[in-house]
Formats: sequence, C-alpha cells, structure tokens
Amino acid sequence: MVKVVIVEDEPSAMRYLKAIIELRCNGFEIIGTAENGIDGLEKIRSLKPDVVITDIKMAGMDGIELVARVREEFPFIYSVIVSGYQDFEYAKGAIKSGVVDYLLKPVNPKQLKSLLDTIKERIEKERYERCVLLLKQILNGKAVESWQAERYLPYKYYSAAILRQNGLPSRFASKHAAGYNIDDGIGILSNVTRFKNTWILPGRDERELIFFHAPESHAQQNRFKEMVGQIGPKLSDGYYTIAFTSKLFELSDCKKTIANLYRTLDNNIVIGLSQVIFDSPQTRCNLEIHPVLDGVLVNKIGFLVTNRMYDELKQEFIKLFNTWEREKRTQLWVESNLRQILYHIKKYSTTFSEDQNCDIEFMLDEALYYSTTFGELMANIWEIVKKIVQHDEKRHYKVDTLAFFRSIEEYLEQNISEQLSLQSVCSVFGISQTYLSRLFRKYENMSFNEYLTMRRIDKAKRLIEENPNMPLKDVASIVGYSDQFYFSRVFRSITGMPPSEYAAKIATG
Repeated sequence: MVKVVIVEDEPSAMRYLKAIIELRCNGFEIIGTAENGIDGLEKIRSLKPDVVITDIKMAGMDGIELVARVREEFPFIYSVIVSGYQDFEYAKGAIKSGVVDYLLKPVNPKQLKSLLDTIKERIEKERYERCVLLLKQILNGKAVESWQAERYLPYKYYSAAILRQNGLPSRFASKHAAGYNIDDGIGILSNVTRFKNTWILPGRDERELIFFHAPESHAQQNRFKEMVGQIGPKLSDGYYTIAFTSKLFELSDCKKTIANLYRTLDNNIVIGLSQVIFDSPQTRCNLEIHPVLDGVLVNKIGFLVTNRMYDELKQEFIKLFNTWEREKRTQLWVESNLRQILYHIKKYSTTFSEDQNCDIEFMLDEALYYSTTFGELMANIWEIVKKIVQHDEKRHYKVDTLAFFRSIEEYLEQNISEQLSLQSVCSVFGISQTYLSRLFRKYENMSFNEYLTMRRIDKAKRLIEENPNMPLKDVASIVGYSDQFYFSRVFRSITGMPPSEYAAKIATG
C-alpha cells in the first residue's frame, strides 16, 4: 500500500480528499492527517509516508514551505499541493523548481486519481530499484541503515534462488559493465518483477541471475518456485541449473545463505544437464572431494603419448567422456580430472613448451565455459591435446587470420538489429564457440558479448547524433534491443548517461 498524509486546514476539504482516496484510489492508505503545516511536518517525520497532499495556504507554515522542508529531510516522499485559482501562479512556480505536483480546487476526483496512479507507478519502480540496491549492498558486506531496511525490506522471512545458464563462470573473463545480458528474456524478466515481493539481481557474470522473494504465504512461496522454474528453459540456449534455498531466512542471514546457495550450485552443475536443486549441507559437502586420477589411465596416457598413438588416445578420450556423461559427473569433478590428464600429456609430450601453459589455461577455461554438452567439451579438449602434442589432423586453420575475423565483424555490423548470440554466429561461420571466443580475445582483447554491446552502443550514439528526434524505442530496435528500458540501462552503463540525456546534450550543442 502507498501511505498518504493529508495536511488541510478546512475540515470539509479534508473530508472530501479522504473520501476520494478511500473510495476511488486503490492501493492507497491514509495513515495520518493534520490541520496545519507545523503539525503536518511532525506527522510526516514520525510516520514517513510515501505521499503528502497539502493545501497551499495555512497558518504557521504554508504548503510551499512544508513541501520544501519535506523535500530537504525526506527526498523520497512525493508532495502534491492543492491550491485555489488565485494561488495558481504561486503553485506553478513551486512546480518549476521540481518540488511538487499540484491540483486546483475544487479537486476533480478523476484528476486526483490519475495523478496518484502516476505517482504510485513511480513509487513502485523506485521501491523495486531501492530494494535491489539494498540487497546488493548486503551481499557485498556493506552496512544498511536500519530505517532503510525497515522501510524497503520489512519482511520477516525471505527465500532465494540462483539461475545459472550453462557452466561455471570463466576464471579469466572480465566483468561485464552491462550486467546480465539476456536480451531474449527481457520480456520474461519484466513480468517477473511484477510478481509480488520479488527482486532480481545480476549474478557473477551475464549468464547468472539471483532471485529474492518475501513470501506472504506457503502458496505464494510455491508460486515463486514455479515461476523461477519456468524461466530456466526460456532463457537458456544450452542447459541451466537452478538452486533454491531449502528454508526461509531472515535478512540478517542473507549473505551467508547466498554463499551457501552458491556452493550448492557450483558443486552440482553437470555439463549439458538442466536441473533444479535445493540447498542443504549434505548436498554441498558430498561433492567437494577432489578425485584422484586412476593409475591405469595415467599409464595408458603416458604410453599413447610417448608412442604418438593419437588416434588411439582420441578413442580413449571418447570413452572417458561418454562414461562421465553417463555417470553425470559434475563440472568441478570433470575439471579436476582434465587438469590431471593434461598434466600427464604435457609431461610425456616431447614437443610441449612451458611457454604454452598460459594458452592451455585459457583454452581449458573457455572449453568448460562454452561447452553445452559432453560432446562439445570432448571436441574442445581434443583441440587442447593437439596443441600440446603439436598433432595436425591435416585440417585447414585459415580461419585464424585477421581477414577471417574482419568478416565476422562485418557480419555483426550488417545484422546488428538481429538477436545475435555466440551460438548463432558460430553456426553461420562453422566454428566452435570456444574458437570464436578465442578470436575475439586475440584481435579485440574482449569477449564476444562485450564487443557486441560496444558496437551496439556505438551505433546507437551515431543514430542519436544524426537523428536527434528519433524515438529512443526505434533507436533501441535498430541496434538489436527489443526492450527500451534494458537498452537505456546498458547505454548508461557504457556512456555514463541515459540515452535521453545524451540526445538532449546533442540537441543543445
């Protein structure tokens, strides 16, 4: 409910305003009234409403002074002035200063309802953004003022979930300035934010989302789980993992709870397998044992590498990966085994140089990050093995040229308005996601998503500069963003200002 305080010195006018709000304005609650500005300020200080409606002329402290004081002490409170016709110019001057909205007496019920509905939308948006900001602060270990927690996050218990697309975060990828980058799911996420007492935060990279929910009933908690469970398949172009908290928690336990939830998520991701899991100490601990590579396999690898029997080595890899997939081995378990295997291959290879270690680490990281099936992972790991032993299967690697990369850049420029993804571009050029990622790191020193975001925002800036009157919705669509508000958020993260401000700056020279 949006809380309202009315300050009015005429009893009949007070009754009239209360009747309009109580009978016509759903979602509003009158929590206090006052007959003059001095008493009104005291009520506002103690009750901290969302909206103040005040007459303009009152004894002791008039409406203009009251809203100025309110603005100074409580900038989050919206003020509405009610004035007679003779005070119109006076009220209008206050509006120009950005302090208030106003209505003329006698107040028209439709106008008051329309104004309050508009304010309500702004308040709900600001509340949502403030809740997200406070939750971020809590997760980052920063203190939150008690009055903010009481005002914006007053709920007794919370639940949470983390949705992860594909594998674990890359160890080498830089942080993405634009936050999570799931263009195809923006409409879905907008619907989620309208689900009562639910907030979405960006995770560790653009493939991850954190959901918080304050359930008011057991049924609402179940609907939250159903809602998050339905998002995974709609947002993911490969596989997904959703980890839910198994118990409700208090806000003071938020950071610890999310840390445990992350451990559950990370320890249970299986490449290619979509799954929903629940946090528990048993789930977290069972998978934290580091595997030791089988001695028979180690000897076999040494023999095959030493004798350059690479076809036989590849067959061993195929059998190994098939076994891991059948046993649903987790990504962390697989990575630990792969590191040991690659160590022994490097040990027995006569062509490997220690200078290659950095490249091998990058390739392994990318293979785990981009592979969406065990088959893809096997193919990507085999490329690493070939690099270590310098084995050439007589393939052409002309794709690893600047000219080939420029053709990819040209394709992106020509199709910038489309829903481009790493997977779709790989399909066009017939290369793996790992390989394409490596090309972007080599020639642009950034990830595919970072590059695509930069190109889109650069084009948006050119469009605004050349066509300052073009609607921002059209600009967003031309550069590949179906949601204008998400486009504005990304634009601001790159340029430091929203596109509307950028357009105004261009227009004024």
